[in-house]
Amino acid sequence: MKKRTLYSLIVLLAFGISSQAQAADNTKNNQKTQFDDSPVCEPVPVSKCWKRLADYLEKAKPPQNEREFGDQLLSYIMMAKLAYWARDFSDAKEINRLALDLSKKRKFTGRDADMSASIVGIMININLANLALSTRGYTEALGYLDQYSSIWEKLGEPDGEPDELVLMRCAALIGLQRASEAEVLLEQLLKKLNFSGRAPWEANPIGLEPVNPYESGRRIAAHFVREGKHEKALALLQTMEERRTQTISQMPKDPVAGGYWATHGEPTALLDDQAAIYLKLRRDTEAEPLLRASLLVPEKKSGKKLPLVLTRLAELSRRKGQITEADALMLRAKAITRQEQWEKIDPLASTLGYLD
Repeated sequence: MKKRTLYSLIVLLAFGISSQAQAADNTKNNQKTQFDDSPVCEPVPVSKCWKRLADYLEKAKPPQNEREFGDQLLSYIMMAKLAYWARDFSDAKEINRLALDLSKKRKFTGRDADMSASIVGIMININLANLALSTRGYTEALGYLDQYSSIWEKLGEPDGEPDELVLMRCAALIGLQRASEAEVLLEQLLKKLNFSGRAPWEANPIGLEPVNPYESGRRIAAHFVREGKHEKALALLQTMEERRTQTISQMPKDPVAGGYWATHGEPTALLDDQAAIYLKLRRDTEAEPLLRASLLVPEKKSGKKLPLVLTRLAELSRRKGQITEADALMLRAKAITRQEQWEKIDPLASTLGYLD
């Protein structure tokens, strides 16, 4: 079975076992308990925002059939995800474990019953592994990932673990001071990354998520830097930028669903990462043209990136004794008002994060 087939099964399963929590119809008492249709945890997740869904599920009648059991199970999986996004980590862990218990009680039927049960287990294990990584429980994270690997082998996957699981495993290994083991896996992953590939046109609602190869490469380059392998990191980033530019130049004129990975994300990220390494090595003459080129890209807007580039240029100008220019750049950086917005949790940040 190809990996894309498994992705499709996860999506189908997610929508097949539930249409999200709906009205609970108590025919015996001729009463109807309606869950409020307004979105939960919007516009951004805040602590305990998921409690309204928990209260609804607590009051709802027990599932009476396979469909209702599926509704209940997916509701708990999604509630655990909301608790995680809201950074209620202990609650998220408890809800995930409850979902795991529920999944073991559910009797899957049909030709793909065993696979459906396995995929539900995979989704919950991924959530628990991400949670463990976010709270620096690296040994625990490896345990969940090993359970996943066991299921993956049973499914007969020829290509090994998906890229996102490799990154998670490497993050846990680095957290456990086993960087040499992680680097072997990262080198293998680098050989698989397709920098010219197309991105999927939609993301899975839960479970596995396809990983942008450029983001993976940036994480690996950052790891090389932290290990003192600066030239290796620079060579990787330069190769990625060449592939990105080449891919964009060869894209068809007519848009395709999902587009290409080369067009996703910050267009100057690879230049910025190279400049950061050159600055670290005090190779300012090589850093400056990259920073100034980055600054000229029109897509760059206020937020994290522009102030960061301005700050790095100010640092460079100060080193050159150009104090007036350095002060002007810092004033410009500080004048940019960042709009406060919720940022998705990066479970890899503490051990396999980016350079910036």
